Amino acid sequence: IAKDNFTRDYSILTAEALKERGVTTVQDALRSLPGVSVASTGDSITSVYIRGGENNHVKVFIDGVEANDTINGTYSFSGLSISNIAKIEVLRGPQSALYGTSAMSGVISITTKHAEQPGMSYGGGFEIGEGDQYTGNLYLRQGFETGQLSFATETRRSDYNHGSQYSGGAVANETDTYTFTGDTEFDNGIKLGFSLRKFDQSYDYYDTNSGVSGPEYYLTRNGSSTDRDEISGALWLEAEALGGRLLNRFEVSGMDQDTTYYSGLGTSAFKSSRRSFKYTGSYALDGGIARTAAQKLNLLLETQHESFDYGGTEDRNTHSIALDYQGQFDNGWDIQAGLRRDFIDVFDDPTSWNLSAAWDVPDHALRLRGSIGRATSYPSMYEQFGFAPNGLYEGNPDLKPESSLSYELGADLEFADGTGEIGATLFYNEVEDLIQSAGSSSKNLDGTSTRKGVELTANWQAADWLTLDASYTYTDAKASDGTPLTRRPEHEFLLNATMSAFQDKGTLSASLRHVANSYDQEWWESYSPDTTKLPDFTTIDLAAQYELTEHVNLTARVINLFDETYSEAWGYYGQGRTFYVGLNTAW
Repeated sequence: IAKDNFTRDYSILTAEALKERGVTTVQDALRSLPGVSVASTGDSITSVYIRGGENNHVKVFIDGVEANDTINGTYSFSGLSISNIAKIEVLRGPQSALYGTSAMSGVISITTKHAEQPGMSYGGGFEIGEGDQYTGNLYLRQGFETGQLSFATETRRSDYNHGSQYSGGAVANETDTYTFTGDTEFDNGIKLGFSLRKFDQSYDYYDTNSGVSGPEYYLTRNGSSTDRDEISGALWLEAEALGGRLLNRFEVSGMDQDTTYYSGLGTSAFKSSRRSFKYTGSYALDGGIARTAAQKLNLLLETQHESFDYGGTEDRNTHSIALDYQGQFDNGWDIQAGLRRDFIDVFDDPTSWNLSAAWDVPDHALRLRGSIGRATSYPSMYEQFGFAPNGLYEGNPDLKPESSLSYELGADLEFADGTGEIGATLFYNEVEDLIQSAGSSSKNLDGTSTRKGVELTANWQAADWLTLDASYTYTDAKASDGTPLTRRPEHEFLLNATMSAFQDKGTLSASLRHVANSYDQEWWESYSPDTTKLPDFTTIDLAAQYELTEHVNLTARVINLFDETYSEAWGYYGQGRTFYVGLNTAW
C-alpha cells in the first residue's frame, strides 16, 4: 500500500529488520513505530491506536483482505506471529478516501511470504521460552516462471502472567495459523491469484472484580476461556488493456469469525462475517504502463455485505465509488487527491476526501510534505443493533457516522551522505459525532474531540556494522470535555541499535521503549470510573542471532531485561523478564 501513497507518512517493517531485532509478534512490531500506541489486556487481546484515534478507526488488511470484525470494527492481534510475514506497512492519518470506513486514523497492511523465484524452498523453526511458552512454524513454497504457490503453518503458546500475584495464576494463549497463497500469469496480460488464511485461537482470560481496593486485586482467575476461529480469503484477477495503459483488477473476498466465551455465567457465542466485491481500474494518464505510470487515475467500485449473529442475525450493505489521482512530476512535486462516496442502507451517506502533496527541494536532500483530508467511520454493528435477542445491550439505530478533519505537515532530511535520515511530522485531527457508550447503549457525543501531536524519527547507518533507529511521539488526545483519551500515551520514546557480530555471522540488537503520561479508567471501587494516570515505564529488550550453518540460525532474546513492572491498562501487567532460545532453518 505504501507505493500508492507516496505523498503520505508511512512506515514499512521488513521480515529481515524484525528478525534482527528479535521481534516475534505483530503487536510488538507495531510498538516500535512512531505514532502507534499498543495496549494489551493480556497477550490474547491487543488494541492498536494510531495518532490518538480509536482502535476501531484502524483498518487492518492481511494479504489484501480486510480483517476487522463486524461486531466492534476492530482487529485483535492476539499474539499474531511474524514467522510467515514478509512486511508490515502502516499508513498514518485519515485513509477513508481510499480504504473506506474504519480507516479514519490509519491503515495496517500485513503481507505474508511468497515464493520469489522458480524452484522449491522449505524450512521452519521453533522457539521455547520460560513458563511453557513456545512457537513453531513450517513452510513450503514452489516458484514457477509465471507464478507461485506458498503454504505455511505456525503454532504459538504464551503462558505468562498479565495479572498480579493476587490474580490466581497465569493464563494461556494458544494460536494456530494456516496460510495458502498462489498466483499465475498468462501471456495475454492476465494474472490470477488467491489467498486463504485460517486462524484458530484458544485462550484463558481473567474475570474482574470491581469491589476491590486497587489494580493489583482487580483481576481474578476463575477458569474463564474463549475459542476464536477465523477464516478469510480472496480470489482476484488482473487484466491489462489498451497495451497496458489500463489495468483492471477484480476481487472477491470474505471473512468469517466465530467466537465462543465460557465462564461461570454460562456460554455465549457470536459470529461475524463480511463479503466484498471490488473493482479497481488504473489508467495511465501519461500514456505509459498503468502499473508504473507517473500520472494515473484510479477508479474503485465496491459492494460489501456485513452480518453478525448473537442469538439473532443482523445485516447491512454498503456500496462505494471512489476516484484517486496520483501524479509525479519532473520538477520534484508529487500530488495525490481522492474522493469517495459511500451508500449504506442504514445511515446518511458519507463523503470522504483527501488532498496531499510532497516536494523534493532542488539541490537539497530535503522532502517537504503536507495533507488534508476528511474521513468517516460507521457505528459498529454492536453499537447499531445491540445484543439480540437477550437485550443486554440496546442498539441505537439513530447513531450517525463519526467524521474527522485532519491536517498534516512533515519534512524528511537526509544527512551523512545519505546514510541517515531525520523526519518530523505535525498532525492535528478533529472528530465530530464521536460514539461512546452511555449506560446500556451508545450515543454520539456533542462537541469536538481533538488529537494533535508531533512525530520525530531518525535512522542512521553509523558504521558498516552499526545501525541506529529512534523515534519520539507526542500525542495530545482529548475528549470533547477535555479529559484525556485512554490508553494513548502523551510521550513515547523508542530507540534501537543493531550491530553485526560473531565475525559477521550474526547480529546483536538492543531496544528501549519509554512510555509516559498514559491514562486509563479505574473500574475498582466504582461503577462510574475515573480516568487516572498509569505509571510511566521503561523497558529494554535484547536479541541475538548466529548463523550456525548456511541453512541453520540460532536465536536468543530477553524480554524486559530489568524486569520492569508496568501496565498498559489498569489491572493488567506487562510481561516480566523472560528468556527465549530458538532455531530456524531455510533450504
